[in-house]
Amino acid sequence: MRHGKWILFLVILPIIASAQIVINNFDGAIAEGTINWIHIESTDHEQIITDDSTDAYEGAAALREYLYFVSLNSWGTFSHMGYNTPADQPFDWSESESLSVWIKVHIAPDHPEAFILRVHLIDKPDGAAAKEEYFYENATIVDTEGSWVELSIPLLERATDGNTPPSDEGFILIPEGWGTFPHNNYTLDLDRIIAYSFSLQTTSIEQDEVEISFDNFTRSGTPNAIREEIAEIKGFELSANYPNPFNPTTEISFNLPENGNVRLSVFNLMGQEVSTLVDGFMNAGLHHAQFHANELPAGVYFYRLETASFISTRKMILLP
Repeated sequence: MRHGKWILFLVILPIIASAQIVINNFDGAIAEGTINWIHIESTDHEQIITDDSTDAYEGAAALREYLYFVSLNSWGTFSHMGYNTPADQPFDWSESESLSVWIKVHIAPDHPEAFILRVHLIDKPDGAAAKEEYFYENATIVDTEGSWVELSIPLLERATDGNTPPSDEGFILIPEGWGTFPHNNYTLDLDRIIAYSFSLQTTSIEQDEVEISFDNFTRSGTPNAIREEIAEIKGFELSANYPNPFNPTTEISFNLPENGNVRLSVFNLMGQEVSTLVDGFMNAGLHHAQFHANELPAGVYFYRLETASFISTRKMILLP
């Protein structure tokens, strides 16, 4: 019988875990300059930004913003607050797959259906003369007063044909039809982020107010390869219509990862179909449909995208 020694090899495999990396903890953001610019479209509006040490989600303080909007444009108005990095010191977020910020609504707007929260990112690659702006949009986060809630934001660049509207599914290059904006390489360069901002916009022409706090703005630490894999997996997508609210025309965009039969329909609150925008075979890719509501009464409507393997419904509002 052979005698010998057993040798035990212990193999330690690396564990990749997602970690949250602080971008801005908002502990004295105004006093310390970690929010270093604000903007409101008109001096007729009121914008008050304060460091609030009385009600923070985490740490010493939160950033509190009060806004009072008066009627200004036919499409509404907006405000901004953000941070510009020092020259030649861009953020590198290339190893992150998402952003996160904690939000508390102290005063909800009277017209919540018309309020939108946007997060803007501006990049400037090495050697580029121009900046380029991308943004994410959430249409419901400021609707209701309550306790602190976490808003998770996919750090993904959504495909666009130049006029794709924003949504809560990632960042999109500002549509060309919205005005003249600078461009560099038409790619969101996450390793060269030179500014970010939070924007509140109302699409209402009525006066309104909102008060909201921001705290603990972070990014995930998951490797970039995982983020790219998630982007590849993403397939069917029904985007938020733009503009919303609208009168009388709005655009609905949707993405198809495969060829097939597609039906895009519009329904009223009674569940009655009032319009069929698409009904037939379509090729894979990004598509847009115009909805004209000239003959319909004002109110809430729903639009639904149906394929053999996907159904999605979203809400829109037709103004008087």
